[in-house]
Amino acid sequence: MGGDGGWGGSSPRDTVLGALEESAAAMCRNEQRVCWTLARGVSAAMEPGAYSVLAAARRLGPCRVTDLAVTLGMSASAISGHVAALAGLGFVGRVEAVEDERSRRVTLTDDGRRRVDGARTGRRTYFRAQLRGWPTVEIVELADLLARFNEAYLMAELPGVPGSPAVGE
Repeated sequence: MGGDGGWGGSSPRDTVLGALEESAAAMCRNEQRVCWTLARGVSAAMEPGAYSVLAAARRLGPCRVTDLAVTLGMSASAISGHVAALAGLGFVGRVEAVEDERSRRVTLTDDGRRRVDGARTGRRTYFRAQLRGWPTVEIVELADLLARFNEAYLMAELPGVPGSPAVGE
């Protein structure tokens, strides 16, 4: 490993990029932990992936499974499974789409909306508490940098997966 923290960096830039990669991975792990906690707060029977679907359905409004799949970067079959689980819990329903009678839209029930709104309020409070001592200028800079990074990261091809990511393509 050497003195580079195990990141294989031969230059200061490589070392910093390695540390940044580790921080990004830690942020993803933290997000998974938060989603797990939020899901369990909504219902003890809910999986974290289902919480993400519920939250996305709240943001999008009545939508197709394919809309949720594109939004979340998941397969339509995985989304369908989560929608079925959420319907079983009474948090979503399926209604016929006016513009296409063959299509059914995912909609939140009143209980689903109330529960996801409560979870989102709790998440927002928790998130803002983590930044309470930060100067506004640093929060603005972090927001700008994260937006720039996310745009580049989401559009980049994954190593060894030609034509990948294109979440949203």
